[in-house]
Amino acid sequence: MNAAKALRGSARKAVRKGGLILSSAFVLSFAVNLLRLGGPFFMILVYDRVLTSRSMETLIALFSLLIVLLMVLGTLDYARKRLLARFGAQFQEQMEETLLRTSGRNHVFQHNKSKPAVGLDEVDGLRGFFHSGSLIAVFDFIWTPMFLTVVFFLHPLLGWACVAGVALIGLLALIKAVFMGGRRERARESAGAVATLRSVLIASRETVRGQDMGVGFRPRWQKAREDARDDAIALKDWTGWFDSMSKVTVMVVRYSVLATGAYLTLNGVLTVGAMVAATFLVTRILGPVDRFFTQIPQMFQARDHWQRLNAILATRAEELEDEYAEQPGALHQLMLDNVSVRSPLTGKLILRSVSLVAEAGEIIEINGLSSQGKTVLMETILGMWSTSSGSVLVGGRHSSRLTDADARKLFGYAPDNPSFVAGTIEENISGLDTEATPDAVSLAARRARMHAAISSLPDGYKTMLDARGNCLSSFERYQLGLARAFYGDPKILLIDGLDSDMMVRIPKKLKVTFNALKNNGTTIILTSRDPLELPYVDRRFQLKDGKLTEMLASGAMSKRQVTAKSKVEPPAKETEQRPNVSVLRDMRPKESGKTGTR
Repeated sequence: MNAAKALRGSARKAVRKGGLILSSAFVLSFAVNLLRLGGPFFMILVYDRVLTSRSMETLIALFSLLIVLLMVLGTLDYARKRLLARFGAQFQEQMEETLLRTSGRNHVFQHNKSKPAVGLDEVDGLRGFFHSGSLIAVFDFIWTPMFLTVVFFLHPLLGWACVAGVALIGLLALIKAVFMGGRRERARESAGAVATLRSVLIASRETVRGQDMGVGFRPRWQKAREDARDDAIALKDWTGWFDSMSKVTVMVVRYSVLATGAYLTLNGVLTVGAMVAATFLVTRILGPVDRFFTQIPQMFQARDHWQRLNAILATRAEELEDEYAEQPGALHQLMLDNVSVRSPLTGKLILRSVSLVAEAGEIIEINGLSSQGKTVLMETILGMWSTSSGSVLVGGRHSSRLTDADARKLFGYAPDNPSFVAGTIEENISGLDTEATPDAVSLAARRARMHAAISSLPDGYKTMLDARGNCLSSFERYQLGLARAFYGDPKILLIDGLDSDMMVRIPKKLKVTFNALKNNGTTIILTSRDPLELPYVDRRFQLKDGKLTEMLASGAMSKRQVTAKSKVEPPAKETEQRPNVSVLRDMRPKESGKTGTR
């Protein structure tokens, strides 16, 4: 419970941890804005004291003092920028560590999503807000009333002229925000469409070129590029127009204050020095105000990042609270309790009330035709699919809530169609393990019977692969996926799409590997289209229409499963069992006059 509570407040804690840095930057902002008053006072003293007294010593002293103040101002301004940059970096480092440590598997690697981890984009956006000039604009805007007070002190009419200018700039910024919101969103969507098409082309370049799909791809690319270009130009045009209007407004207000000061000077109410100083002060007032209103969209974006980050942390905290109520179970035991999974596209059930308990050191085989849910079942065990009902427990913990580090130690997964990262064979086998040793990598390759093939390559384990492993055959890619699954002695080994061809080509080696892992307490789950008829498999299941049924040694449905099934649904029609291939082979009539094997 304490861990969940701490997780909820981790973002605020990260800000409080950098509170001293943030407070120092705020104090420095006060000092910077206070030192900026040195220029106006220098003007007043020069016009009202130096020119009237014609004192060269006074001018030199005042100018020397101003130079010192400006040097201090520049140093403090640089210091506050560096402080805010370090505050942003510290916040990002602490929050990324929290998110990566607590995020579950279905959060870190979402199915069919490209984001590496939920919350990381939000943290990066907040870091950018702290590091950019947005926060400095806020600090400078806070001290704007200090300059406005000085202008009112010179003369109230000048002060009200400045207030009118601030209101005019604020109104212009409001109109810009309302008018530009939709156009900015359209430009972002158009640019995203171009980026998506570019990613598709890079990922499928061989398919596009090999099957002459470029003819259909080019019009789509040109249309998306034209839309993105037109939206970007329109956005730039309107942004430039509003920026020009803002600059013109600032100049109009500044010259209005100058004209007002000249009017007051002509009437003997104001001195020349005060008139010039008021003109300088109004620039110091309108500049931060204009920057503040310009940064308002970034401020709202940072607020959205903050709210989403806290929502993510609150959701994860609720999951942690639920974990305290879970039964501990046996260590590394895998249990599926009435698991159902729906397709995110159609809402159709892919898995229907699947229940399975796998003990340590047990080898389980699951057979089923294509599109029956075998791969979804494996990925659900890994926590990559969210269940619509039921739970998948590994040692009493939900598999979807395991951290990436814990899941890497527990699971080894060889998918039916493995993909890789752009890197060396060694990096792909070790899963980018920074502490990987050559012995551990070669052991995993030997278990997959791939060490000799890798060693025969010119660069051996240092051979570079692309994401698709194009330099390898399909069989070698599957072997490499097996080697990656074997790496690190996982406690639960999931092998998807194991076929008879694999067992024929490396039967003895896999048998030795499976027996060694079995004796080491590793739970092994194999899926295949056809029965593998492996003698060392402890239990066999059939997956059909998303329903998992345990099969007896003879191939009949388990009596225990039939009983459990009959309690929840009416008896189904008797399904035809797959015939025994070896029996059919013996029953075939022998052709006369021919000998040998087929």
